[in-house]
Amino acid sequence: MRLHKPLALSIALVNTGMALAQEEERNSQYDAYQTNSLEEVTVTATKRETNLMETPISITAFSQEKLDREGLTNIKDMAQMVPNMEISMDSSQTAPVVAMRGVRSTNITELGDPSVSLHLDGIYSPRPQGAMALMFDVERVEAMRGPQGTLFGRNSTVGNVNIISKRPDFNEFDASIGIELGRWNHQQTRGMINIPVSETFALRASFMQETRDSYLDGYYDPNQWDVRYLPEEIQNAPVYTGADEDRSLRQRERWGSGEVQELVKADPSDFYNNSDQYAFRISALWEPVESLSWMLAYEQFQDDSAGGTDTLNCDMAAKRIRKDDDGNYLDADGNISDVPIPGQLGCESVYGPGADDYTVNVSVPGFLDLNIESVRSNLSWDLSDEIALVYNAGWSQQVRSQRSDQDRGITGWDMSIFFRDATFTSQSHEIQLQSTGSGPLQWIAGVFYFEEDNNMQGGWINSGQNADYWNQPERTLKSQALFTQGTYAITDQLNLTLGVRYTEDTKQDVGGHNMACNADTINPQTGEACFPAWDRDAFNQLPTDYFEDSSIYSIVSDNQTKGSWDFTNYRVGLDYIVNDDLMVFGYIANGFKSGGIGDVFVQYEQDPTTAEYLTDANGDRIIKERHQNTYDPEIVTTYELGAKGTYLDGNLNIMATLFYSDYEDMQAASAKGIFPYYVEERDDETGELTGEITTETQTVFQTDNIGSAVIKGLEVEFDWAPIENGRFEGYLTWLDTEITSDFIYHWDFAATDLFEVDHGVATNPDNDAMKVNLKGNELAASPKLSVKLNYTHTFRFDNGFAIIPHLSYFWRDKSYHTFLNVDKHYDIFATETPDAFSDVRPAFHSVNSTLKLEAPDNKWSVEAFVYNLTDQKETYWAGGGDGVIKGPVSMPRFYGIRGNYNF
Repeated sequence: MRLHKPLALSIALVNTGMALAQEEERNSQYDAYQTNSLEEVTVTATKRETNLMETPISITAFSQEKLDREGLTNIKDMAQMVPNMEISMDSSQTAPVVAMRGVRSTNITELGDPSVSLHLDGIYSPRPQGAMALMFDVERVEAMRGPQGTLFGRNSTVGNVNIISKRPDFNEFDASIGIELGRWNHQQTRGMINIPVSETFALRASFMQETRDSYLDGYYDPNQWDVRYLPEEIQNAPVYTGADEDRSLRQRERWGSGEVQELVKADPSDFYNNSDQYAFRISALWEPVESLSWMLAYEQFQDDSAGGTDTLNCDMAAKRIRKDDDGNYLDADGNISDVPIPGQLGCESVYGPGADDYTVNVSVPGFLDLNIESVRSNLSWDLSDEIALVYNAGWSQQVRSQRSDQDRGITGWDMSIFFRDATFTSQSHEIQLQSTGSGPLQWIAGVFYFEEDNNMQGGWINSGQNADYWNQPERTLKSQALFTQGTYAITDQLNLTLGVRYTEDTKQDVGGHNMACNADTINPQTGEACFPAWDRDAFNQLPTDYFEDSSIYSIVSDNQTKGSWDFTNYRVGLDYIVNDDLMVFGYIANGFKSGGIGDVFVQYEQDPTTAEYLTDANGDRIIKERHQNTYDPEIVTTYELGAKGTYLDGNLNIMATLFYSDYEDMQAASAKGIFPYYVEERDDETGELTGEITTETQTVFQTDNIGSAVIKGLEVEFDWAPIENGRFEGYLTWLDTEITSDFIYHWDFAATDLFEVDHGVATNPDNDAMKVNLKGNELAASPKLSVKLNYTHTFRFDNGFAIIPHLSYFWRDKSYHTFLNVDKHYDIFATETPDAFSDVRPAFHSVNSTLKLEAPDNKWSVEAFVYNLTDQKETYWAGGGDGVIKGPVSMPRFYGIRGNYNF
């Protein structure tokens, strides 16, 4: 390999060159594995085509072939492929939470922004749910690490993922079909057809469809409070006749009835964590003259699954100490003991004998209808021999309806969440001018405009006593930016890169409200109480869509608010060509994640002895405090040194990066108490007012700027062909994170269990006992060490057939699910078993293996696969409360066979 000046290697513009002929492409894919020389990888990380090994950025790129081999169908499965990348799931929002180098965003609502941006064919995709769309018929996926704001803009704080689809090809007709079958009745089909209509116009269509049963051990429980969604035969399930000690928690605490009912095994084909989705893409490429190229694509994704759900962490639950209502220790038989006996409250104590981490009891069947439509346009025009114009435009609309059980039979607070046609519509426009000459200065300049209009309709049902509704008909975002970046060849070996981007963001809520339905609010349609609190029979007479009607609720907040922010990104870099085989580079760059707005709440003056609201002379309530959550951007400034070299006669590529980041004004999203208020208690049995006044807390989900941190790390990637037809690939990472500022935080992780207090005390913002200084803690999802190692060998026979075994190993050190680092604060907690509520994420490893039979010229192939060969279990997220730790759990061992035929 010979290195050339970065950014001058090729004058081809991104999205303008023709793709290779399909036959040549298929040959190159297996040729790379049947020889001991490494192929060149082209990337567009600098908004123009460059060689991966000559691009002064930390970037990992992989093709559709690698995606297929690793069984990856969307971004949530990519974490093990990219150094220092972590991906967890929020099941309530059907959204991935992507972290890179220790930085992530946990606000995946319509108010939040990601820390790692997603681009599809170079066009920004705003909503994290968009990352769930199927990846198919792609040219490559590029994962860039470090701030990418000067070129990729919004929320590329610590990285960017760009999914580049395959373009139509003028050269020849081509088509393929693939089928995959696997465990849990897994069925997947995919196909592609490429039609060269003329020498200047081509069409390409591709699709992917997948169904799979749930891998959970799911049950429907008619003993829970809310059974409105269950079929009549489940509501009328037989009376339970088993032993008392074998009953589930909800059977032991059946509401107002001496008899309990049997649990009913769920059909796995439509239970939580199943798969039922499809996607297709139609694209057209037109090049009427050599200097003009235009590609237009329409893509649609549909998810009709039951959505995801959390499960119990059985190992953590087994550490609990069993107590009675008076706080006495209990032994295994329920008798009072003089000493604490751990291990009595595992998953079996919640769900019954045989329950494990994959057991779930629900009363609300999962439902998801997620549709994403997008139109993407890429136009490039050579204005002269020295300058080209590129115009990238995109439109996208996401519509989501969803319903899911939120308590899963773990607690008596029977809860569910729903979304009703929540709609997110966005448009993006970017115009670039690029240099295309061969002079010492290569540059790009452009303008960017992005607009998003969100209509969020959804709510939360606490089945015993109240429901909330989020009516946000118009939450908008407008972002506009100017940017430029250039690389100047100071000498034949030394290049200087300077980049700058100025961004203005405006977020606004128009007409938004948080609304309530409870025993004290009136349903305007009936004139009676909106909610039949603590009356299970009356509650279950309500229609299943009763709470989806916003007109039954009363307004509790006026969320009309607006915020604006501006920010300047910069990048200063040097790269030096040491010799034909080695390049070193360094840069300083900053990235930012936009500021934001939140819900607006008002606290009114109350009489503490009667809970009555005080009014002024006009009869209006007297305002005590107004809470308006507006937060600032967070900033990551990164200093990076790297080297990329090719050795052993072109058989070994090594890319190494050492980085240091200052992380300022960290944004953290959580449910927080904002002010206390007085309420009159109701009798648990009758729902009647008792006259006793207690203090409750107004709790809202909000984002705050909370402190600063330092992040240090090392990433080493390698690609090595040590012998003929053999290939090693992988990486090694080291990451060290620390919160460096005084960070006084109101504890919110498993707070009632760790501090042994009730919810009102735990969330009271005036309770200083719940405030902890987290200085010195580690950031979440930041393992110290991680390793990835792949080996592929091609056994090519004289008749043209090949057998290709592949083995992949991944290991990740322990880390934390949250920045609270529970085990570092054991001395402040009241519970005797704080380790039962730890947020430690244990070390994890996985082994994947495939064995492929390939026909001559790759005409067809058959491949057997096993993922998670050693059947390891991983919890992607940890939520604390209700006496347990819970979160989404990884898929057990998954195996099957796939076949592909190329026409």
